[in-house]
Amino acid sequence: MKILYVQHDMLVWASARQWSYTTHMAYVEGLRAAGHEVLVLFTSCWRRAREIVGDHHFDQVWINDVTHVLGQRPAWEAPAPLGEADFAWLATLAKVRVGIVMETLHYDAADYAEVPELGRRVPLMQQAVLPHVTHFCVVDENDVRHVENWGAQAVWTPCHVPRRFFRSSQSDPSRPAVFIGSAYARRAKYLQNPRLAAGLLEFRTSGEHATEVPAMFDQLQNVVRPALIGEAWHMADYLRFVDMAQQLRAKLFDLFLDGLTGSVATVNLPSFVKTYAGRVAESMAIGQPVVSWRIPGRPQTARLFREGEHILFFDGGDPERLADELARLQRESGLAARIGERALANARLHHSSEHRVAQILAWIDTGLTPRHWD
Repeated sequence: MKILYVQHDMLVWASARQWSYTTHMAYVEGLRAAGHEVLVLFTSCWRRAREIVGDHHFDQVWINDVTHVLGQRPAWEAPAPLGEADFAWLATLAKVRVGIVMETLHYDAADYAEVPELGRRVPLMQQAVLPHVTHFCVVDENDVRHVENWGAQAVWTPCHVPRRFFRSSQSDPSRPAVFIGSAYARRAKYLQNPRLAAGLLEFRTSGEHATEVPAMFDQLQNVVRPALIGEAWHMADYLRFVDMAQQLRAKLFDLFLDGLTGSVATVNLPSFVKTYAGRVAESMAIGQPVVSWRIPGRPQTARLFREGEHILFFDGGDPERLADELARLQRESGLAARIGERALANARLHHSSEHRVAQILAWIDTGLTPRHWD
């Protein structure tokens, strides 16, 4: 098949790093591994969208990410948002249009109170996206029902990692567990907990920040890209730009994965998104054990990984319970290594991008819901 893949992008790495490679170009790797021809269209180059598409005919159009692509951000941080007219144009290019939703669509009252912006996403999506997308991939299992109630088709797609990034690494029970991510309000109590701060949990800066690669990303987006889409437009230059952007993204992801090593485990703290954050599957892909909050009201998510075999949990958003699990990992000889090894084996079987994209393509073709566990 010929597939047009539309990728929303950010213009500075400080913002772009919030969307991991696994939620970005990993889908392209999966589509190409399945033998399909993929043309990538970055929203940062939307000015030249019709020239990039040209007279190509497509079997499918995939759009990632159909919520954030609608958001209004400063011009230095992100390209202009897409609107309904843009999605209407994309709908003319193929009969099958796949919209990828990277965050939860429906939140509880406390979430909306903390971040009112969350309440804008669904109305915008219903207006601009829903009339023009035929199939939705959602990361929150509960959103399958919401999308189906709107009259569209939806499938649950947990996080995945391209196979080329899988590797074994040794956890270090003598070192604190690591958390790499935003320490926003609901996570502050973990940063301030005395037991966690005394050698059990480290809030670590992602590994790429000690390198020049983020600056290379910024230069590509803010020096090379404006010249690329200017008056001297050449399609061959654009394709080289896409290739370079993917290579930089992949290198930045590799550096992030390296930053998860040298610890007893990766910690997945509570978040607004009601599914496992990317760091869970990403850590498992390099054999690092994970200790995660137990996500409420998500029975299929609960079946993804077996407690004590692939993952450890702490309940109730309680820092003391997290401290208990981390102390156990440091105390029980071989426990971290066993969990890491089993998690890696499970990820190889169920959570590669190649496997996940094949599942999505089969679902589009047959309507059969994929299975994500043994």
